[in-house]
Amino acid sequence: MDGRRPLPEDLVVDILLRLPVESLLRFKCVCKHWYALIKSPSFIEKHFHHKNNCARLLVCNLKVAREVHSIVRSVVFSLLPEEIVPGVTPEQKTLLQLPRITDFTCVAGPVNGLFLVQKKFYGYNVCLGLWNPATREFRSLPPAPFVIEAFFSDHDHQFGLGFDLLTLDYKVVWIRVFWDEQGEGANNRVYACVYSSCNNSWKHLTPEFPPSSTLSAPLDATCLNGVYYWLCRGLDDIYTIRSFDMGSEQFGEMQVPDIPSEHWGTLTLHGGSLAMLTGDPGKPMTSIYDVWVMKQDGNWSKVLTVQPHIDAHWPRNILDNDKMVFEITDTSQLVRYDPKTRQVTDLGFHLDLNIAGCWVFNYKESLAPIKRGNETQGEVEQIEHFFYTIPMDEYMIWNTKYFNDNN
Repeated sequence: MDGRRPLPEDLVVDILLRLPVESLLRFKCVCKHWYALIKSPSFIEKHFHHKNNCARLLVCNLKVAREVHSIVRSVVFSLLPEEIVPGVTPEQKTLLQLPRITDFTCVAGPVNGLFLVQKKFYGYNVCLGLWNPATREFRSLPPAPFVIEAFFSDHDHQFGLGFDLLTLDYKVVWIRVFWDEQGEGANNRVYACVYSSCNNSWKHLTPEFPPSSTLSAPLDATCLNGVYYWLCRGLDDIYTIRSFDMGSEQFGEMQVPDIPSEHWGTLTLHGGSLAMLTGDPGKPMTSIYDVWVMKQDGNWSKVLTVQPHIDAHWPRNILDNDKMVFEITDTSQLVRYDPKTRQVTDLGFHLDLNIAGCWVFNYKESLAPIKRGNETQGEVEQIEHFFYTIPMDEYMIWNTKYFNDNN
């Protein structure tokens, strides 16, 4: 400023767009104009896609410690730097640490910087929440209205976190597969519900795929242009792709690339497109992976083939620069592999692969708010409170079930 005139508006916006979320949250207090600007949907979208907001690896590591009479679990969310020097273990920034936790189940995402987290309550009820690590905003979801017959057993479930481009609404689709134990599988069922963050409510859906098929969670949240994708494998071991449109709330189906039937596969995003990673994982030195990308016309094109010269392993993710992240089975390490140089970089994580879990995400910071219907300014939730407290309605449900099962 020259002492009399403020900086031009477009220059102010350009400067703010280059800043990290942490700084922008502080700068909301500068003046009412900046507050409104930083909270505006157009600024939030421009900031998320700005070239300075680069994707980084975010690792959720479920750790296990053995005590005298029990096993104690903890969850740590760690962010790695944008630039990782080959051969040098990078410094980790802890975003969230949940020590001595018992009911953390999994995490899915990210979509526009948001994650879906899940916990179980005494192995009976499932609770979900939406979380923005950059703003630390968190919202727990109400219970889903699944009404299941007593003779059904919970066999499998999958989530999809997505964004409705028309209504600017974050949605969660939850698919659950139940087996008919009494009928020995004759009446297996698939149920589904979708949650709207704007309405803060669920509604029932009618999925149109057989209960005998198995949906696989992708490496990253495969939500593209308002459509979420899962890889589906039938009893005949043939892959297809199931989809869910967040706008029309309709399920769909599409074909996978032409790959050998014995190959393993998983979905992810690569270069802004839906991608499928296929191969024969686990074999030391000899595993070969292909990366297929779906073009706009719906056809698949193989864009990369990788043969990592490393010990027995399992793929965890692939980056836009074609580097891959593997877990090493024998040493429980998490490493980054560069197919061009064959350089292996230890990322500095020790994994408990047998009784715990690890998730690796391509993550970009976001200012995206988690909208919820009938929300007042004073309503604030913390993710720590979600995992360390038992809501009274959940306690009453569990207490009733425990009493009935033991009397």
